[in-house]
Amino acid sequence: NTNEMTIYAISGNGSPPLTSLARDWFENEVNPPVFFSFALEGDVFVFRSSRQAAALCHPGARSGLFHEQLWEYDVAEFFLSDPVTGNYLEFNLSPMVRIGRVFSVRREARCELREIGATSLGTCGPEGWQARADLPLAWLKEHLHFGSGTRMNATFILNSPVQQFLTAVCLGGGEPDFHRPDRYSAHSLVAC
Repeated sequence: NTNEMTIYAISGNGSPPLTSLARDWFENEVNPPVFFSFALEGDVFVFRSSRQAAALCHPGARSGLFHEQLWEYDVAEFFLSDPVTGNYLEFNLSPMVRIGRVFSVRREARCELREIGATSLGTCGPEGWQARADLPLAWLKEHLHFGSGTRMNATFILNSPVQQFLTAVCLGGGEPDFHRPDRYSAHSLVAC
């Protein structure tokens, strides 16, 4: 687990380096590991994730729509915390669909991410999966005050139905709970 997240500012056609997670919430090994990155590419904020293992996806999930209990299946997630209001964005990305919500400080859903210009790509097969979500930077700045004070985290639920919960930032003990925005990490911007 890391204390600071890196956002790569991409100026060319390359992809940012990927960070691996190989331990779950309880410090058990995750094999194979999962990989992720955050990047600014032009006018979008990009989250990438991948793993060289098959994924179990929610059978009823449809791209762009929020689905309850998506977490009961394999999913990559990222969280961005608004430095002004304390509200935070949770973006769930199964290898096949994208779903997002903005939450209040009290973990109450405030709105769903529909029609904001977010896009996603994903591939899933027996040898592995990869997924990517692109969110408009202008929307993040206007609605979440995205900038130097934004705190963030990347999380994963893998190996469903015998799940392992992974978090890039240590969120404390107890049962797995990714909704702890006060513990999300600061970030640094690195040119790539």
